[in-house]
Amino acid sequence: MNEDISQGEKKVAGVEENLHEQAPIIVAKLPEKDLKEKINSLRQRLEQNERELKTIFRDISFHNQSGQDLKAKRDGLHARIKELSPKAQDLRKKRDETNARIAELKTMRDRLRGKGREFSEKIGDLKKARDDLNLTARGRVETLEKAYADELNIFLTADIPLEHEISVLNRIMELGHRLEATKKANEVHTEISTEYSKAKEIYSDMDSLHAQIQTLAQESQNHHEEMIAFYNEIDTLRKEADSYHWELTEKYKGINPLRKKITALKAESPKLRAELEAYLEQMKEYQLERDAHKNEGKRELAKEKFKKDGRLSLDEFRLLVENEDIKL
Repeated sequence: MNEDISQGEKKVAGVEENLHEQAPIIVAKLPEKDLKEKINSLRQRLEQNERELKTIFRDISFHNQSGQDLKAKRDGLHARIKELSPKAQDLRKKRDETNARIAELKTMRDRLRGKGREFSEKIGDLKKARDDLNLTARGRVETLEKAYADELNIFLTADIPLEHEISVLNRIMELGHRLEATKKANEVHTEISTEYSKAKEIYSDMDSLHAQIQTLAQESQNHHEEMIAFYNEIDTLRKEADSYHWELTEKYKGINPLRKKITALKAESPKLRAELEAYLEQMKEYQLERDAHKNEGKRELAKEKFKKDGRLSLDEFRLLVENEDIKL
């Protein structure tokens, strides 16, 4: 804008310097009294135009300086936004990468949870089977083995009646069935313990994954909060920059009418000066006529003095010589 003002001032100066190069204009012949009034009027209008131009250039300079300040503030805020934006984007990228890792860990945890449910169901089935076998066995292996051995010894060695022998045989068969049930129950119990160990490893892995997920979730939250803080600051800075830009636009809007005024004044002043020049020429003609009339009177007096005694003042002598009344 400073350059525009400077160029405007140069153009005005150029107009003033080249006034005499313009083609002369023809004006109406005025009486001397009216001519003086016209000349004074034109001079006043030219002086007023010059004052207005100086005032306008001063106003434009003021607007320009204020506009430069606003532009500097606006550009400074834009520079700060440009500085903060990559940081906010980097935090967004880190947050999204962390969330992607969390999603992977949750998928792994869900798979382990499914396996854990499978183990739980299997252990539940094994417990039911073991409990059913224990209901059948109704005793420990050692107790049943001793009872079975005692009954078998009686059956093999004792001399007992047939009815008693049949009763012992029935007890031996019952004890054998119960003994087999308790052994199977023990086997199932061992299998349950093995499955418990496997399930424990799974739940331990799930706990480890859960801990990692919690740590990453906090990390993601931290990235998110920092990112939001940056974006909030960017939003605030952008609004402030927009406010300065709006003020700057209004400044430029205020300058445009002033520029139009300069153009109008620049167009008017040369015309006024040309018109003034023409009227000044008329005034010179009036002055020359007065001078000629005055000189004519002086010439007649000088001629009479020269004829009478030949004594003349220097001006009188010059006047007679110029009019060839005295030959040198």
